[in-house]
Amino acid sequence: MDVIAWITRLAFFLVALWLALENTVTVPLRLSAALQWNSVPLVLVMLACFVAGVLAGTLALVPRMLRRRRARAPAPRSVIAEQQAAELALTRAARQGGAAGDLELEPRTRR
Repeated sequence: MDVIAWITRLAFFLVALWLALENTVTVPLRLSAALQWNSVPLVLVMLACFVAGVLAGTLALVPRMLRRRRARAPAPRSVIAEQQAAELALTRAARQGGAAGDLELEPRTRR
């Protein structure tokens, strides 16, 4: 598996190197009427666009990552205690009603 990863990295590097060597021409870069450069290497413009895309994608994923992290967080002790109390009450009610003869009275402990 490591060999495949290194081959992929090498291929990516060679493609990036080839693009950098093929795109050495300078281009004018105009961000606004007041902010412009007349000769910027095209490879720098491409690199800046790539980095901007990576940052935008990362920022778009942050809310989803935070939601998943919050969902995986352990429940507070009060919630666990309430769940255990509800299980115990349900077990007692089932035994009193005759619906469950062999149910345990102690609630299950969570791991």
